[in-house]
Amino acid sequence: MDTSLLNFRSRTLEAILDLLWRQWCSLGVAGHSEPAVENGLIDPEALLLATTSLGRHEPRLFDEMLDWLSRYGSLINLQRLKNLHRNNRLGDERVLTCIADWLVTNTTQQSWKSLAKAAKSDTPVQTLFLGGGTAIRHPDPFFLAHGLERSSFQPRGMSRAPDPTLPPNLTFTLRALIGVSARVEIILCLAGGGATHASEIARMTGYAPRTLQALLQEMLLSGHILSQEPATNRPAKVRKGANRRYYLQSCDWAFLTKGRPLPQWKPWAAFFSLVRETVDIVPGPGEKDKHPAVISSKLRESLATHGQALASSDLLPTLAVRPEASGEELLQTLTHRLPTVIAAL
Repeated sequence: MDTSLLNFRSRTLEAILDLLWRQWCSLGVAGHSEPAVENGLIDPEALLLATTSLGRHEPRLFDEMLDWLSRYGSLINLQRLKNLHRNNRLGDERVLTCIADWLVTNTTQQSWKSLAKAAKSDTPVQTLFLGGGTAIRHPDPFFLAHGLERSSFQPRGMSRAPDPTLPPNLTFTLRALIGVSARVEIILCLAGGGATHASEIARMTGYAPRTLQALLQEMLLSGHILSQEPATNRPAKVRKGANRRYYLQSCDWAFLTKGRPLPQWKPWAAFFSLVRETVDIVPGPGEKDKHPAVISSKLRESLATHGQALASSDLLPTLAVRPEASGEELLQTLTHRLPTVIAAL
């Protein structure tokens, strides 16, 4: 095993788990991590999906997430969760459906039925938590029925509601105020940037462009979402405003953060997908070796898949990956930069 690659994978995994802890603790999960950085908005659906895969390397994080969902899962936008899962290849489907079924069975959150799937008796069993550990003497029957072997789970009930005074929690603050709706993501996406087309807002937030176009036409009537084109009073087809750019004035929304700068929208789903794919591509301890050329080729494919979304923020430039870089240079750059970039978020 190439020790430099093994070290790269270990540092990347350690950094991303620390980031997941910080974001979940900011939302109220029981833990001792520092809250998320103030200038970065937490994306709850991307965070949840990332934890269904990357969180399998950290059992305590996974269990505290599920404890939090048992109390505040109604604040998760399930349609957006499905969209991000489908469009960004993010999240473990078996784990996600098991979580949904657990919430339906053990809480009053019946809306999760749309994601839950009945366990099948012939489902092949795999270990839920990765990385080895002690033998499981008494598997949890609920998880086992979904083909996931783990020790018995009992929520501790120590989760807290998201602190509305923390800027990174602004998504939940707005959802609690106006409801779990695409309107929340529209406001927060526009709050951190300039005038933007509906199609770009849709790509950034994970909603269908036609859905957002119709919502934006309605939100213009509020006077707090603005357009570079004058809106008419005549009913119009959705396509009429397709080329219109939308924006808002941050001062109109300063009350949300008591005058502090509004946190910036980041393409978390794309970034988490890139990190998860990196962890999967680079062999872990005891796994079969891969040639560095194969690893760099797969990493280049991952960057190409998520590059457009990452380019909309400072995440891609921070990685400092040159498009024309050789496979060796690409691998060296990511080995040096990726864990550092994650740790700074």
